[in-house]
Amino acid sequence: MEELARKLSNGIDNICGGFHYFKKENVLDKSRELAEDIQRFCSCFLQGNIFGMEKDEYADFEQFVIQVLEDYIEAMKQQDMVYMLDTLDYGLRELLNIYIDVDAEEENHVCGDF
Repeated sequence: MEELARKLSNGIDNICGGFHYFKKENVLDKSRELAEDIQRFCSCFLQGNIFGMEKDEYADFEQFVIQVLEDYIEAMKQQDMVYMLDTLDYGLRELLNIYIDVDAEEENHVCGDF
């Protein structure tokens, strides 16, 4: 799962960074390329309570995962780039961060790496 999370995280970085910094407007096309991986990643969370959460906590988590998937589908239906960017950056990325230690990665970067 960590490998898939990193792959998706890189994809989101390229999509969102490309839009915000380079004004690339191919957000929906690039997001469509991630669809299968997004589905595979999110479906793992919906197979059951793999983290041993309390019942209510897992129900809330499960609802969040479903909402991220619904937002992705709705952004595609509406062909809405901003909606898609928000879904990827503020919805899906939250789920990816479960498997990616963002703080540890930031500590490993040196100014020359950027």
